[in-house]
Amino acid sequence: MKFLALVFMIALSGCSNIENTFIVTDAERNIVSADLELCNSVTPLQRSGERWSVTTPIECEGSGKISVNYASSEEETCIVGYVTPAAVQSFEFQVTENGCEVYTHILQVSR
Repeated sequence: MKFLALVFMIALSGCSNIENTFIVTDAERNIVSADLELCNSVTPLQRSGERWSVTTPIECEGSGKISVNYASSEEETCIVGYVTPAAVQSFEFQVTENGCEVYTHILQVSR
């Protein structure tokens, strides 16, 4: 029984618990919702003032997007670049009249 408990603990330690942040800044406050689409799942961003954000672990390697919905029923797409479970990443986008622009992308490899 102790052996099974040890195997279970080792398996859990291999899971990604690294938090990654995705932010969309909307100075005009025209966004009504925003969703992160990554690793075959959709996670809604939460609004705080002019910022929409979510912090979540990344469980896959690949890319994704943030779908931004406006009160006018128009939609904007913010392209999330390459992500990996082995890195701490922060993606920040700024919505302007030119569309969704990458504001910052911080990547730090975890050890």
